[in-house]
Amino acid sequence: MRGASCFARYLSAGLSTGFCLFSLGMTGCQEGDFILPEHSTVVAPAQWRAGDSAKTGVGLDPQWWEQFGDPVLAKLVATALDNNPDLALAAERVMQARAQMRLALSAQLPHIDGQALGVGNGRLFGSNFNQYILGGGLTFDFDLFGKLREQTRAARVQTLASAANREAVRLALIGDTVRAYVSLQASRTALDVLQRTLIVRQNELTRVQHQLTTGYEKISSFDQASALVSDTQSQIESTHLQITQQEDALAALLGEIPSDEIATRTQGKPLAALMLPPALAPVPARLLANRPDLIEAADQIVAADHSLRSARAAFLPDITINPGVGTAGGNTPIAGTVWALGGSMLAPIFEGGALRARESIAVSQRNQAAWGFRKAAIQAFREVQDALTGVTRLAAQEESLQRSLEARRHTLEDARKELATGYVNYFDVANAETAALSAELQTVQIRASRLAEIATLYQAAGGGWTPPKDVRPLPTHDDRS
Repeated sequence: MRGASCFARYLSAGLSTGFCLFSLGMTGCQEGDFILPEHSTVVAPAQWRAGDSAKTGVGLDPQWWEQFGDPVLAKLVATALDNNPDLALAAERVMQARAQMRLALSAQLPHIDGQALGVGNGRLFGSNFNQYILGGGLTFDFDLFGKLREQTRAARVQTLASAANREAVRLALIGDTVRAYVSLQASRTALDVLQRTLIVRQNELTRVQHQLTTGYEKISSFDQASALVSDTQSQIESTHLQITQQEDALAALLGEIPSDEIATRTQGKPLAALMLPPALAPVPARLLANRPDLIEAADQIVAADHSLRSARAAFLPDITINPGVGTAGGNTPIAGTVWALGGSMLAPIFEGGALRARESIAVSQRNQAAWGFRKAAIQAFREVQDALTGVTRLAAQEESLQRSLEARRHTLEDARKELATGYVNYFDVANAETAALSAELQTVQIRASRLAEIATLYQAAGGGWTPPKDVRPLPTHDDRS
């Protein structure tokens, strides 16, 4: 890709260039490289947007989820990597691509077939005879202009693309597992908050009911206290439902059928005890080589180029040889060693535009791969930038909510003291209590959001994935059609 900072695996085999041949009505050259569509190139930004607090240029730990400091989480990730069906499917696609590569390679190799023929009690020209022939034949395509060779190269790069896709699925699975676990722990923390609040409100309802019978409270205060108890019970039931659904979702990520066992297996550290990994920002230019989905997209360009070369080689003659050897016996004059040597040279003369149509399809597929790479790269930069901004803003939001929570707790404490001395009524206490509960639940949620955003950042940055050693700059291609 001319002038672009993108990376892909580049096959070490040489490219067929400069083959020219006269033919009837055919174009005479098989060109070397092809340039990609205009405006499809990708240039990494020099830096991320201003205002982000993450450290830039620091390498990511490939086992980054262990930095949350929860052995239960680490075990769940390991289980997901072993059992998740999506990852297993991705691995099978790699095996399929390798088989496709071997199939394409087999077309370049000689094919040897055996043959046995026997005739008993035959009659020819008024005479009886019997005859047998044992032999074999070889078929070999010289592939002078690289049609089969380019197909093999395309299949080989498709295998590399499938392997990169498997790594992308693996990275997404880890991120989803971490976020699902954090969300589950946040719901359990919220449930603890609500259950403590329910006990307090039930005690207050008892107190208000007692004061109502003695004439020190109004019926409206009793109704308010009763409503708060019912509201809390409703929130608890809703949270129980949410926890069950989150446990089931986590079980699905682990590749298991949901059961009661998942609730026990996910009893790790509470939300407040989970460590917050550092926010690290990758160097923008390195992102193009450190995300497996981008490597996969770049591989698709290289594979499409080889397919295009194969389509253009189909314009040129195809030369094959077909030698054979065998032994014959029987009561006929044909006996002993027999052999044959044949061959063919086939060149397209008129196919109604089929070859041009196949070439145009290959060009379009190559261009689609180029635009697909650009789309994937733009999405990758957006995901990292959004995560960096999210980490910074959520940290500031959590600090503000912590201050708000402390202030509302003080307000609630003062309101309860004043209620005991008769300076305020129960409605003031109820309002202060509702505000404090809301602030505490928001604090729990924002903490979970910070932890989840860190996981999203690590995933968007490639998760510490190291590209294979054969990753090289994507070559420049020139479409001469």
